[in-house]
Amino acid sequence: MEIFNQNSEKISPITGEFNAPKLEREFFSYMIEETVQHFRRNLLVFSFIFSLFIIPDYFLIQDPTRLTVIFLIRILFLLLSILYFIRIQYMPRYLYVFSTIYELIGIILFWGLLLFYEHPDVVIHQQGLIVIILAIFFIIPNRFFIRVLMSLLTTIGFFYIALLRNLFSMSSYSWGLLVFSMLIITFCAFTTRRLNRLQRIQFQTTQELRRISTIDSLTDTYNRMKFDEEIDKEISRAQRYQFPLSGIMFDLDNFKKINDQYGHLEGDKVLKKVSLLVRAIIRENDLLFRWGGEEFIVLLPNTSHDSAIQLSYRIQDYIRNDKFASIGRLTCSFGVTSLKEDDTANSFTNRLDQLQYRAKKAGKDRIVHDLPGKNLSLFELGEGKDGKE
Repeated sequence: MEIFNQNSEKISPITGEFNAPKLEREFFSYMIEETVQHFRRNLLVFSFIFSLFIIPDYFLIQDPTRLTVIFLIRILFLLLSILYFIRIQYMPRYLYVFSTIYELIGIILFWGLLLFYEHPDVVIHQQGLIVIILAIFFIIPNRFFIRVLMSLLTTIGFFYIALLRNLFSMSSYSWGLLVFSMLIITFCAFTTRRLNRLQRIQFQTTQELRRISTIDSLTDTYNRMKFDEEIDKEISRAQRYQFPLSGIMFDLDNFKKINDQYGHLEGDKVLKKVSLLVRAIIRENDLLFRWGGEEFIVLLPNTSHDSAIQLSYRIQDYIRNDKFASIGRLTCSFGVTSLKEDDTANSFTNRLDQLQYRAKKAGKDRIVHDLPGKNLSLFELGEGKDGKE
């Protein structure tokens, strides 16, 4: 219930859309694939049915010139729909722009039908108007205010052309048709606003649940499940674009002793502080994961083995020199590696684990890497610990 209330506060009470443009863009990216696939099919069906009305037109319209114009309007709308169908498939991020252009041209073509139809029945054409309003609100994706604007524009144009052609006078009957059309727009607007709101609440709730499922609740770092997702993505990206990818696995030395001697609550405080220290050092695009217990992994996209080794010494130095309230000095054991040509997520992670294990077995409080012949500078060595076992 708390998440529901927090999410509702971020949504406009008028449009049902997010107040923050960034959130609205994130929602758009989340919904785009499903939205495009859903409405593209409906759009083609709608356009095909619209073009089929040329058959009754052939029997109802006697003037060859008017029939030709009506035929061209219906064919143009079908071609426009096919073009729109294709463009949004390859350029989905411009969906709202294409939707607005499509709606504008479609509205003009609808006005053209009313202008050139030989003996238009205003009631039948008003039913067509209602179908177009429903399509604008519930088939063609667009922003709330654009939907309302397009619906009003279509309605005003319809009644103006009807008056221009003397299809009805401004009698109570014609006023009734106008009021009915406005009620349809009002109903669609309120329904769309509610749907917008519910979709965005669902999106926020899903994002929050996803975040909770991938975040370690104690240290506020990513958890092991998130690591499994990210390592596959980063390896794929590194192999595709020939970018380096490195990793650091470190383990808090003698952590069981800390828990036994000072209690688990104190141990939890140590884990939290270590995660804060590491996050203060790494870059924004580096990823910190709690691997399990007192083990952490830092995933370093676009980072050479050399740079990863240097970073591990910085982390080691920060943790060593920090004062941890009741426990005093804390040390860690590190394993450092980089992606090799034939690596998989398992081989990369296993190698990190083995290197970190070797650091533990070699006496703890040290860094073990697998870069042959690496000569470390005094700056890199920190307090002089072994760089390679």
